[in-house]
Amino acid sequence: MVFNFLSFQSAWFVAVNMQQQGLLILLVILVSHFVLSQHRGRDFLTLISITLIGSLVDLSASYIGLFSFKDGLILPFWLILLWANFSLTFHYSMLWLKRVPIMIQAILGGVFGCFSYFAAYKLGAVDYPFGETLTILGLIVIWSVSLPLYVVIANQIKGKYDEQYSHALCIK
Repeated sequence: MVFNFLSFQSAWFVAVNMQQQGLLILLVILVSHFVLSQHRGRDFLTLISITLIGSLVDLSASYIGLFSFKDGLILPFWLILLWANFSLTFHYSMLWLKRVPIMIQAILGGVFGCFSYFAAYKLGAVDYPFGETLTILGLIVIWSVSLPLYVVIANQIKGKYDEQYSHALCIK
C-alpha cells in the first residue's frame, strides 16, 4: 500500500517535472511494481484497460484543444506512462474508493483529477489554450465521470481475477 502510494507520487513528480527526459525512471517505477506484485495478471489487465481509456480521454481532450503539451505532441509518451502508473493504484493505495458511494467518487474525481492537471499546468507540463476557467470546468466534468468508471473497471477485473484464482485452487 505505502509502496504503491509513494511510487505513484514519484511517477507523477517525474512525469510532470521531467516529461520525456523522465521516461526511463517512469519505466523503472512501473517495472518495480510488477517485480513486487503478487497479482501480476490482474494488475496487467487493469493497467491495459485504464491506461487505454485514460489515454484516449486525454488524447481527445488534447485534440479538441482543452489542453496542450509544450513538446507539441498531442499525447506524449510520459503521459501514457503516468496513466500506466496511475492504473496500478486501484488495487492498492486507492482500493478504498470501491467502498465509497459513486457520487463521492465523482466529486473526488472532479476535485483531485482537476487539481492534478492544474498542478501540472502550474509546473509547465501542460498548457491551457482555452484559459484556466474553461479548462478547469472541462477537467471537472471529465474526471467526475472517469474516476468512477476506473473504479468499476478495476473492481470488475479484480472480481474476474479472484473468481478464476479461487476456481483454480478448488481444482487442485
